[in-house]
Amino acid sequence: MAQRSDVEQPNRVVHYFRDVDLTSGSRPDFIPESFALNCWAEDCWPGRFLLRVAIRFHHIWATFGVRNGHATIQGSHPAVCFSGFSVSDSVAVRDGLAAASGVVTQYAITFPTPSAEQAGATKVVQGENLRAMLQASHPSEPVTQEEIWRNQYRYLDGQLDIFGNQTAELEWRWPYTRNYRRAIEKIEQEGHLGDKLPGLDLTQKKWSQIGVVVATEADALRLQYDILSLIDQRLVPVDHFDHLLVCERLPAELDRLTAAEQEASMRAACFDFKSCMTVSDEAAAVAVADFTECVSALEASSLKKETQERGGCWVYFEDNSHPYVRALLTGGRVVVNKSGRYLGTLNELGRGRDLRERQLIVKTLCKQLEQEHGVACSYFSVRDSWLPDDLPSYCGHPWSGFFRITSESDEDNVAS
Repeated sequence: MAQRSDVEQPNRVVHYFRDVDLTSGSRPDFIPESFALNCWAEDCWPGRFLLRVAIRFHHIWATFGVRNGHATIQGSHPAVCFSGFSVSDSVAVRDGLAAASGVVTQYAITFPTPSAEQAGATKVVQGENLRAMLQASHPSEPVTQEEIWRNQYRYLDGQLDIFGNQTAELEWRWPYTRNYRRAIEKIEQEGHLGDKLPGLDLTQKKWSQIGVVVATEADALRLQYDILSLIDQRLVPVDHFDHLLVCERLPAELDRLTAAEQEASMRAACFDFKSCMTVSDEAAAVAVADFTECVSALEASSLKKETQERGGCWVYFEDNSHPYVRALLTGGRVVVNKSGRYLGTLNELGRGRDLRERQLIVKTLCKQLEQEHGVACSYFSVRDSWLPDDLPSYCGHPWSGFFRITSESDEDNVAS
């Protein structure tokens, strides 16, 4: 078992994402028919899948914490649960050991403890009969039975053996005080979860300095896409996310390192997801000129046929961190639609062209861009509409790139 050295209040609180088997007794009390159209999972929601859903749709889902068929949060308001974050726990889980703080995974979101408490996350203290309540303003005062029954926010039953050692670890709850049942009813009416996760909104300024924890480098590349999409849609500022920690980069042992060495190892284990956003005006101008020239040449060399279908067509770029894509985005030739696709605008193509004809031109353009710049892309078309936020009628590679959020393993994703 990993030994925790930070016994006092940790600098960060963490919300872990565990694998959820939808056929088990620990599944959520509500299971949507589906997530958004770009998400795919079957009878199991891996932690890495749920983390990406939370980031992309900028919500941590508030639940009643069902374990083995028992709701661990009482009352009508669900909550987001936090514990103290320890890097040693992440190393232990990575290496197949038991963590000191109970249920720990390599997929998590962390926040500075003071910020989380100011945003409404409250410590939980245990009262009599293993019932717990949100800590009052005077934690040193005894907890009365009346207070316990009035604020049954957490029910801990030792016989369930689902939380391990409760007394040694600090826990926090952020209560979702809006109408949870009404939110669920709306999701049920619309048929899919979409971006309406009832819970903690990650785009709010009070939840800034977010840390993200993942297991592997491959995970980090996918989470980079998700974080950049929030920034590029201007849902959050550039500094809203503080770091992206990759567990496989962490050293085998931390306890024997000095404080300075531990800090250095943490920095080395963080994935650089922001430097790709730094694009000079010159680089942006060169990319825009190149893109414009390519599209103009294809417009001039392609014969026009009778129009059968009208609508907008864009270049769908699969990698939002690619230097060419970042340069086009900086230069205003790439837009990010509401679902997080990066679409190159084709201003030089005549609007009167047939939609299928425009698609063929884009396919030729994509071959050129891949050969000259190594950028993966395809076409994205919307029939009878010129709005990039509308659902595509045709799409060259609908499930390619990091846009897709899937429950498949790394090997399956790479193979596809």
